[in-house]
Amino acid sequence: MSDTFTPDNTNLLKKIKAFQGNQNEETFMSVFNELQGENAFLVIPTTEPVRGENKDENGWSTVEKGTQMTFTSVFEVENQMVLGAFTSQQTLMTWAKDMKPFVSIPARDVLDIAMENGISKIIIDSNQDTMFVLGRSI
Repeated sequence: MSDTFTPDNTNLLKKIKAFQGNQNEETFMSVFNELQGENAFLVIPTTEPVRGENKDENGWSTVEKGTQMTFTSVFEVENQMVLGAFTSQQTLMTWAKDMKPFVSIPARDVLDIAMENGISKIIIDSNQDTMFVLGRSI
């Protein structure tokens, strides 16, 4: 996998819609593979703004690996750790009802963070028309 990252959730949202219309292993894996690709990103609410460096022309900046962040959308549900993540600032605002600090992270990195921190499920765009649940077996 290369180190390039071009944030664009267009394909992710199309694949989530395709999965919702026809829930099977193929459409699920299509979403999963997009989450591991070089374009999908997820927006995660944090306790405070995360400051990065080297902003690009689109306003994205790089945060040094190992930077401590506290996500405010991690919950324990039925003895499992669940992370709420979003496909855009708008879907976060719909869920949160008011402005929250947040960080946008390549989705593949969110999957790694979840694995490293014992998170069993990632719920993307909770209770919205683009909702997708990604779980892992323990």
